[in-house]
Amino acid sequence: MGQVIRRVACPAFYDGKVLQNIFLAHAAADHPFAVQLGQFLHFGCDVLCSPDEGLVAPPQDFIDRAETGLAADVLILLLSPSSWPERLPRERWEPVLFTAAQESGVEVVSVLVADCAFPPLLRRRNFFDATGNPLAAMRLLKRWFWQRQQRAVHSLNTTFSPECEDLYAALADQAGTLSVSGAEASTFVREAGQEFELVVWVPCHGRTLPQVVGHLAAELGLTLEGPVEQNVTRILSLLVSRRVLLVLDAPDSEVASQLISPGRTSTLLTRDPVKVVETPRTMAYARKLLASKRYAEAYELLYGLLDAGIAAADSAHELTWICEHWNRCEEAESLRFHYRLPPTEQLSLF
Repeated sequence: MGQVIRRVACPAFYDGKVLQNIFLAHAAADHPFAVQLGQFLHFGCDVLCSPDEGLVAPPQDFIDRAETGLAADVLILLLSPSSWPERLPRERWEPVLFTAAQESGVEVVSVLVADCAFPPLLRRRNFFDATGNPLAAMRLLKRWFWQRQQRAVHSLNTTFSPECEDLYAALADQAGTLSVSGAEASTFVREAGQEFELVVWVPCHGRTLPQVVGHLAAELGLTLEGPVEQNVTRILSLLVSRRVLLVLDAPDSEVASQLISPGRTSTLLTRDPVKVVETPRTMAYARKLLASKRYAEAYELLYGLLDAGIAAADSAHELTWICEHWNRCEEAESLRFHYRLPPTEQLSLF
């Protein structure tokens, strides 16, 4: 074994996120699988992977190439008769795959591509068997990466229901949009939630676009103070680069057409509602929305209260403030004139 490779703290970033560097050590015969796996993980996780870097090039052998991978965050060993043709003495592989890996702080993962004479000790940690169902193994490995990224403590979910295969193919293995029953959506989320950076379930039944957008923004940790159209644009610009599963629970056609995301996010639409949320139509709730800077929802609600003659003066006063905040000066002046309002000073929220 050569000198232990020490990793240098030089993280890669994409859209503000730290990416994990992975090294795919493999033999030439396994290069097509390495390329497929690298592409699958690159799209499905926040990782950087160049399969060519891990290809064994004579006079190196597989262990030599694996040692080079100790500079990465994760070293993936593709095990096959081509990479591990015969049993090797323990003193050949253990100092690299265990001792040096631990000292370097790199996580070692083994993927069995075809039965071979690899050390049984590798089965004890981060072992994925791709001999029977390579796609299932890749999906499990993707779940493992997201758990690692999120420092999750729960166990890896190994369930794959055959009846969900269409959803996996359309939404988990790639970015896509699919409409299914509420029960099917619930099953898929329980099973495949670990294959995404984040799952956001938004109840849409009976809710307007501003209400759905406000709920979605809150789930994403966004504070959006603009009109609904502006808020939709900001949300979609975020989702385009994030591996999110967005579940729109029984949306109407307007909501669905506005919020189906491009890019890396997958969108799942339910045909029947699973969760139903009722929005209070009160001045107290309008002020709660204002306090949370969810102005588009408050704007819609306040006009509804105004039309219903509920707290008309207060509703008009707050609407004037929102319009001025959005630089809608003519609308603000119209409200002030029709409701004989003094110059705007937002009412106390507490």
